[in-house]
Amino acid sequence: MRIIFHTGKGGVGKTTMSAATALKAAKMGYRTLVISTDPAHSLSDSLNIPLSGNPVEVTKNLWAQEVNVLDEIREHWGELQTYMSSLLITKGFDNIVADELAVAPGMEELSSLFQLNLHAKSGKFDLIVIDCAPTGESVRLLTLPDIVDWYVTKLFSVARTAVGFMRPIMMKTSLLLPDDNVFGSVEKLLKQIAEVKEIVNDPEQTSIRIILNPEKMVLKESQRAFTYFNLYGYNVDAILCNKILPDSEDPHYKKWAELQKKYLHEVDESFLPIPIFKNRMINTEAVGIELLEMIGDEMFGDQDPTKIMFKEQLQKIRKEKNYYVLSIYMPLVEKEKFVLKKNNEDFIIEVGNFRKNIVLPRTLASLSPGDANFVNGYLEIKFS
Repeated sequence: MRIIFHTGKGGVGKTTMSAATALKAAKMGYRTLVISTDPAHSLSDSLNIPLSGNPVEVTKNLWAQEVNVLDEIREHWGELQTYMSSLLITKGFDNIVADELAVAPGMEELSSLFQLNLHAKSGKFDLIVIDCAPTGESVRLLTLPDIVDWYVTKLFSVARTAVGFMRPIMMKTSLLLPDDNVFGSVEKLLKQIAEVKEIVNDPEQTSIRIILNPEKMVLKESQRAFTYFNLYGYNVDAILCNKILPDSEDPHYKKWAELQKKYLHEVDESFLPIPIFKNRMINTEAVGIELLEMIGDEMFGDQDPTKIMFKEQLQKIRKEKNYYVLSIYMPLVEKEKFVLKKNNEDFIIEVGNFRKNIVLPRTLASLSPGDANFVNGYLEIKFS
C-alpha cells in the first residue's frame, strides 16, 4: 500500500500533477485512487468527469473522489457537535451560530484523513494520491493527528473523571454536562486519530511531494514547507517542478524563460539530492485524461511513480543544553572550508562549488549560527 500527498502553493498545478501521477500509476497496473481534500475542488474539472463524495471509476485501475467535508463532519463529529451546539445555545447563542461554532477547528482536515484511513484499511487500492489544499493547510493537515491526539487524550481523561464527580452536584443547575454517548464519540474519534497517525507517520508507505513552479514566491513557500515537513519528521521524496516555459525568441517570453532558468538553478540548490521531476508548460489547458496521461509520461518517463524516490531526512533539528543543532544532509560534499550566510529566515551554505539554500524555522531564525562540523554525511551547525 502506497500513499502520496501532493502539496504546494495555490495555482502551481497540484491537481494536474495529482491526476497525472494517478493516471501514470493506473496505466502501469496499480489500482489507484486520487482524492481531493481541497475545499475548492477542481479534480473533476481536471479529469473532465463528474465526481462525488465516494470513489468514482474514471478508467481502468483508476478511481477519483472529492471529499464532502460536511458529510464527513456529520459522520465523525455529529454527537460531539450536537452537545457543543446545545451547550452554546444554553449560553444565549443563536441556533445557527451555535451550529457553526460547534465544529472544532481542524475537523475539516481530520475528516479528509479519516477518508484516507477508511480506504487504506479496505485493501482495495495499491496507491492513494492525495491532492491537498495549498501549502499552509497541508502542513496543518499532516500535523493535526499528533496535535489533536495529545490535547484530546489529556482533556478526555480529566473531563470524564470530573463529570463523574460533578453530575450529582450539578443536576440542580442549568449546566449541560456530556453524557456517555458524547464520551463514546470521543473514544471513537481518538481511535480514528491513532490509526491516521500510524499511516501518515510511516515512511515505508507514506511520502510527500512538493509541487512548485520556477518563480520566486512559489520557491520561497516551497522551501518553507519543506523545512516544516522535515521538522515534523515527514518524508519528502520528490519535487515536481511544473509549468516550465520552452525557449522562445519572443522578447516577452524570452525574459520569462531566463527568469525561470535562474529559479530552476535555485530549485536544485534548495532540494538536491531529492529527485526533481520537471514538466514543461503545454500549449493548452491540462484537462482530460489524454492530456493528463501525456503529462504523466513526460514527468516520470520510464520510472515508476509509486516508488519511494528518497528516504533520507535532509534537515534535522535537536536541542542540546542552551543551543540548537541544525543537521543538513550533504553526503556528496567534500569536507573543506565552507561559508555560512544568514539573513533573517534565509540560510545559505557554500562549500566549494556547492551551494545550499534553505529557509529556517522560526525557532532558529532569531538565533545566530556558530560552530559547524561534518558528522556522518551531515553538516551540523550550532545556533544560539
